[in-house]
Amino acid sequence: MSLNMRTVPLVVVAFVASMCAVLSFHARSSRAFIGRSPSRASPKIALKQFRANSALTNTRPQMCGKHASLLRMRSTMSPAIPEAKPVELAPCPYTVWGEKDIDIEAVQKDSNPLPAFPLEISASDLGFNDIGDERRYFVNNKEQILDSLTKHGAVVLRNFDLTKTPQGFRDMWENGLQLKPCQDPLQSVAARTTVSQKDGVFEAVNKPSLNKYFVGMHNEMVGTRTPKKAAFVCFKPAEKGGEFLVLNGQQMLRDLNPDFLKRLYDSNMRYAVAQFPMGFLQDKPEVLSGLVKPVIKGVLDLAIGQKVDFYTESVWDTYTNNGDLVLQVRAAPNPPVLKHPETGEPVWFANIHSHSAKLRDMRAKIYSDGDEGRDKTTGSSKINLTDVFYGDGTPISEEDLKHVAEVTMKNVQFVKLNQGDVVLVDNYKTQHGRNVFEGTRKNAVTWFE
Repeated sequence: MSLNMRTVPLVVVAFVASMCAVLSFHARSSRAFIGRSPSRASPKIALKQFRANSALTNTRPQMCGKHASLLRMRSTMSPAIPEAKPVELAPCPYTVWGEKDIDIEAVQKDSNPLPAFPLEISASDLGFNDIGDERRYFVNNKEQILDSLTKHGAVVLRNFDLTKTPQGFRDMWENGLQLKPCQDPLQSVAARTTVSQKDGVFEAVNKPSLNKYFVGMHNEMVGTRTPKKAAFVCFKPAEKGGEFLVLNGQQMLRDLNPDFLKRLYDSNMRYAVAQFPMGFLQDKPEVLSGLVKPVIKGVLDLAIGQKVDFYTESVWDTYTNNGDLVLQVRAAPNPPVLKHPETGEPVWFANIHSHSAKLRDMRAKIYSDGDEGRDKTTGSSKINLTDVFYGDGTPISEEDLKHVAEVTMKNVQFVKLNQGDVVLVDNYKTQHGRNVFEGTRKNAVTWFE
């Protein structure tokens, strides 16, 4: 149908109505990948002090032979986890941007060795007899575990029976580590599926339709909100692939090209968090499109302003989609390097790897023959296409994007999780992602203040 002056108001109203119906964009939605084959190995560090502390908690009489085996079986099958009330989630905290006064050159020249990444703690090495021992271990070693999380950036908890269910997982972080859960940062723009709403456990990216979608490395941040910590748990591993990925933000700072990093830090960066196809305007007379564009932009800005709690601006763009016209929603500029809110250490806090449209397209060709499954998803997922620019809106060159991807994948750790395994993540210090997979996968997450 051709577009004429009489139909313009109706078309605009219909368009805006349809767009608003699916407007549920995610600031972290598009994940990007270029890189090497995953390594299955992850560092494993013996913690003698943890063994010593856990030994103090094992106060029950020791049993041997078949009696001990039966006791372990009963305690594993019927964990004594107290009934808990529905969890209360505090609002996701605001991002701690801090002062922009980091000496980038000094950071890159720092040659002091970084702590092992990630740190790994295995219940098998600690000699537990039952779930009760595991619960006491988390209570008695809370400060040591959380200090290790701040120091190392990520802690992998392996072979714990307590955390094989949503209730036990909650018991670990609530009664053991005494962490304070917060709302999903996506709450201001969308509703993430929950594994257990009562326990504050949200589903990770497990959709079969997105199994070929490599979730690029990112800090969990939406608009102006960033949880400080997160606990990712595996309730069922995928039959193949699906590894949880972690990236040391301090190592990224040391390995990035100095000229690029300085340029990016000086100019800030800006995310495009959603886009609306507008190709139907491209072949229309300039006079007509000139009348329609301001109307569409104004209505869209109003609708988005009522939807989200952070600043956005819609921008007409033909760069992201190979010349196709889109109305792109961009967030406010922010720095790519921050000081850690607790330690003051400079950290890489830039979701270029996950948000770049060019890296997303390159990843699709590498992992899924150009088909990540987005055409099988909802309308909102198709709108949730992101991109990243310098703070003034200038595109980041393909050469620089490839450099970021190369350094990212050089430092990514592929962590294979089994049922009950947990990864504690310092969300300022560590980026996370997910490998492609086959079969079914059930991973989940809880966010913390």
